[in-house]
Amino acid sequence: MSELRKDPIIGRWVIISTERGKRPTDFISPSHKRKKTVGFCPFCKGHEFTTPNEIMAFRGPDKIGTSDWTLRVVPNKFPALHIEGDLDRSGDGIFGRMNGVGAHEVIIETPHHDLSLATMSTKSAADVLWAFYSRMNDLRKDKRFKYILIFKNEGEDAGSTLEHTHSQLIALPIVPKRVQEELDSAKKIS
Repeated sequence: MSELRKDPIIGRWVIISTERGKRPTDFISPSHKRKKTVGFCPFCKGHEFTTPNEIMAFRGPDKIGTSDWTLRVVPNKFPALHIEGDLDRSGDGIFGRMNGVGAHEVIIETPHHDLSLATMSTKSAADVLWAFYSRMNDLRKDKRFKYILIFKNEGEDAGSTLEHTHSQLIALPIVPKRVQEELDSAKKIS
């Protein structure tokens, strides 16, 4: 299981997650227009069995089949944090630690491998934003979570291991130090 550890010098929490090292390594260079590469993609339509069970999905009004989705949200197969468990926050001398409790989800933005957020329809792009909104509203009900981050990394330079367009959501049990500093400064201004 992952763990959060507090850096005693600067007071910043870091995630230690050995499971992240098991991710696929087939990096692809970024591009706005993609061509389907030869090989298997776990995010493509028809390959739903290769991902963890979906948390939510958008489907057309008459669509109930597994492959009839336009957007899916699944737990990350190689999570930095796990939804199960208690924080068990403790100290060991000058070091703080807690269990790596949080959420780590993948938003598969389209069933089409060759599309990106920049090239999909306006409706599809709006659905991505609605999925972000829906997942954030659901996760904020869990009192363990103090901060939710949504990010998109596309291509090898950004750290993506799969070329199929997707975003990730991480819910943290702490507010990152830099974010807290910005919030505190904003409060002083107003």
